[in-house]
Amino acid sequence: IVLFFVLGVTNFNSINLSDLEKLGVVITLITIAYVGFIDSTNDLISTSSYPTFLYIIWVMPFIAGLSDYRIAGSLLLVTYVKSQLLYFESENNDTYNAFDIGVFMGFAILLSPPLIFLGIVVFAYFLTLRAVEPKVPILGFLGFLVPTLIVAQVSFLLDYYFLFDFYREQMMLTMVHFEWKQLFLVPIIIILLLSIINHLKNVNKLTAQKKRIFLLMHFMFVAIIVTFVLYGGNNDTYLAFLAFSGMIILTRYFNESKPKIEWLNEAFLWIYMICLLIYNFYDRIPRFFSLITEVSF
Repeated sequence: IVLFFVLGVTNFNSINLSDLEKLGVVITLITIAYVGFIDSTNDLISTSSYPTFLYIIWVMPFIAGLSDYRIAGSLLLVTYVKSQLLYFESENNDTYNAFDIGVFMGFAILLSPPLIFLGIVVFAYFLTLRAVEPKVPILGFLGFLVPTLIVAQVSFLLDYYFLFDFYREQMMLTMVHFEWKQLFLVPIIIILLLSIINHLKNVNKLTAQKKRIFLLMHFMFVAIIVTFVLYGGNNDTYLAFLAFSGMIILTRYFNESKPKIEWLNEAFLWIYMICLLIYNFYDRIPRFFSLITEVSF
């Protein structure tokens, strides 16, 4: 974990970070530590050593972008929300956790408004539970309203109208721009597609609760991809929000798939790691080669 975090830190253009950038890095470390904690306690994902490993490699290329405390804060809140949703239909879950999830999701969206698509997916999930427990969607919606109303009221009382300009600007479409390094994500997309196919083949082996949770994680994955395409622009940091859902999808695939070629899963893991390492260092590879050619013996 430390090694891949350090590799991600190499993307910083300077070691002299502002206080807010340091805050973003600290929040990112807290998020990674929290994922490690969830990995060790949740029986849905703690069946192997894959989850935290997959998560930190995925997040590695985006460490520099997560120095933005707003995005880092949103990632921590979204990660917490996803981890709570893993437990939501368990027998020991309290229905009023829907309110907490709504509150944390609300704050995440206020920090990074394009995450509204993720909020819609969570609320749609709550709506599917209204037949079992009618209070769930209401509590979730009320939870979401709390941070929204607090920010709106404070902004109005203190004349912070610039906040409204900020949110309007954040919601303006900035379509993602193609970069050559994104081609190194294609093998990972293929592995994810294989994971989804494997999930569909074995979905009937799951309990009703796990079916719904895995379906939710897939929809949340798609919501983040839509967010990235519509608002990514030149900033690929939104891909970091795929890490938790991707971790769960890939962990199940590596745990349960039984390819005819025994070493195929290991090869996929190496491809996953190498592609993200190349993606991480892509912008620095030309500089590295120019340095080698300049060295004279």
